[in-house]
Amino acid sequence: MNEQLDSSTSTRMPAKVSPMIGDLVEFGQLTQLSFMLLGPLGSGKTTYAEAYLAEGLTLGFPAVFVTTDVSPRVIRNDMSRHGWSIDEYEKEGRFVFIDGYSERMGAPSTGSARSLSKVDDVSELGIALSDVLEDLVVARVVIDSLSTLILHSAPEAMPRAIQRLSGRIKQGSHSIMFILEDGVHDEKTYATFSYLADAVLRFKIDDSGDKPSYYIRMERMRGSETSRTWHDFIIT
Repeated sequence: MNEQLDSSTSTRMPAKVSPMIGDLVEFGQLTQLSFMLLGPLGSGKTTYAEAYLAEGLTLGFPAVFVTTDVSPRVIRNDMSRHGWSIDEYEKEGRFVFIDGYSERMGAPSTGSARSLSKVDDVSELGIALSDVLEDLVVARVVIDSLSTLILHSAPEAMPRAIQRLSGRIKQGSHSIMFILEDGVHDEKTYATFSYLADAVLRFKIDDSGDKPSYYIRMERMRGSETSRTWHDFIIT
């Protein structure tokens, strides 16, 4: 794997990810928005979401990570490898995990993560998020992944449930980022959930060379001009 997504990046200095959202838009606010990350498995969506939270922490925005596909320990280790240590932020209550993976898989929850017993009830997730966000100001929330929530829930009820969830979070002056996997759902599902988001970022991998290359583009963002140009997705 090339330098763009090399998980062995030195931890002596925090990794720099480019382009971030602020680099992809001409103007407009970057808070109180919902973002949708679309792309195939392995295209860097989770790493991008981690970078989004790490960037926010340096700017004073607390973070909430809802994990459904791996345990919080995996995310902690991944962020640490990129130099984005979150231990102190967790101790201070400025980085909070909502763990929708460990209990479901029969694994012990680690650290101070809040446990989510099931992922087929978005209302339970909404309650957990409301409780956590009550003590946070202008937080950034990541849900990884929306695909898992969809696959475990009634498909006809999910769009409205996610719309309500996003609305409540944005009304609290927070932002939310969803991750949606390519190749898992039908086209109607992608179109529906992309429509519900304020901004859509698309990821892709080019395997035609000696080593894969990774790209990102902003497909649209409500209230802002976007070029829709593909950019190299780089971690240095």
